[in-house]
Amino acid sequence: MNPETVLSEKRKEIISQWFDSVIAAYPEDSAKFFKKNADPFANPVGNTIFRSLDQLFDEVIQMDMDPEAVKKSLDGIIRVQSVQEFKPSEAIGFIFTIEPTIKKRLKKFRGEKAVEQYLTALAGNTEKLLRTAFDLYMECRQKVFLLRANQSRDRVRQLLIKKGYIKELPEKGMNLDDIIA
Repeated sequence: MNPETVLSEKRKEIISQWFDSVIAAYPEDSAKFFKKNADPFANPVGNTIFRSLDQLFDEVIQMDMDPEAVKKSLDGIIRVQSVQEFKPSEAIGFIFTIEPTIKKRLKKFRGEKAVEQYLTALAGNTEKLLRTAFDLYMECRQKVFLLRANQSRDRVRQLLIKKGYIKELPEKGMNLDDIIA
């Protein structure tokens, strides 16, 4: 018995359950909207999450995941979660739900050597997923922070120019005494 084959047969059911675990972190109204509306233009968040999980599933069920494919698949979900101001534990918490879901689907085959080896590999894969997701989340949060900091800096500069405290935007390395009115 090949565990990957069994899981592939239950693909839609597993991905749907996984999708539900991701959107459970959102407010109830948003979660309902993400679940009901499949149009990628009307529902880009729900579509991105579902599409990313669909791609990620192909990697998760393999004994040996491709790190680049995993990173690419996780990227969409994590980007959405990082701009939504989720805590790291909320943003990557959905990863914890895939292992029990898969174990449940393989329960009747427990004890078979191939299945036990597969479940051992799955535990390692889950850990790799968590690490990759956390790294991606922190990278995205850092970008968001830098964008906000740069935006604030630019607002202050514009205000100083408007109020007449400086003549123009200073260039890097310029002495502030040269630009003060």
